[in-house]
Amino acid sequence: MTASLTEPVARILRPTPRPASSQVEGRPPWLAALDLAAVLLFAIEGALLGITAGVGVIGVLTIGFVASLGGGVVRDLLCHDTPPAALRSVAYPTTAFLGGIVAIAGYHVLTAAPLEVRAPLDAAALGWFCVAGAMKALDCRMRSLAAVLLGAMSAVGGGLIRDVLLGAVPAVLRSDVSAVAALCGAGVTVVALRWGVSRGAAATFGVASCLAISLLSMTLGWHLPRVVG
Repeated sequence: MTASLTEPVARILRPTPRPASSQVEGRPPWLAALDLAAVLLFAIEGALLGITAGVGVIGVLTIGFVASLGGGVVRDLLCHDTPPAALRSVAYPTTAFLGGIVAIAGYHVLTAAPLEVRAPLDAAALGWFCVAGAMKALDCRMRSLAAVLLGAMSAVGGGLIRDVLLGAVPAVLRSDVSAVAALCGAGVTVVALRWGVSRGAAATFGVASCLAISLLSMTLGWHLPRVVG
């Protein structure tokens, strides 16, 4: 009788099990390298915008940090994976701050780089973030729709926070198609995984779809329609 009375209480108080480390964090080195490369690219891009906006050194480093890691942190909090993965290792914050330093040191060189060089790199980083975010959400046993949304959040969430800190209406909420590209990339990844495709192939399909939409929108001048009140 005692066991039957205390068992429901124990079940309620028992913490929700976190995803196995082999599912979420035990990744091959090349996947971690891609993750850090995407963080570096987003941090540089965010820091460059901070410099252009005229913020101080601390502000530039902060903008680069949130632009590259903000979306992933929000995703992990929504997945109840705490502390967020970006804060469990020194590699991610270090890479984000390194991106800010690179932007400060090479501002004139980096801003002079043609759009044809920067846009594919940014699109590839966007694609990788939406794919990695969707996979992380599925590893955390989220449903397919939630995984797609959290994948997109991983990709565009940092840029949204960045624009808010800079006092601008986020580009993703105006006419930028990056959110659509991220949703498509995450959606392709989730569908492929649900159909039993290997993780490597699913990631490739997801990144490729996000990259294609991003580059086509840049080349053809695609923009989301605005609502006129």
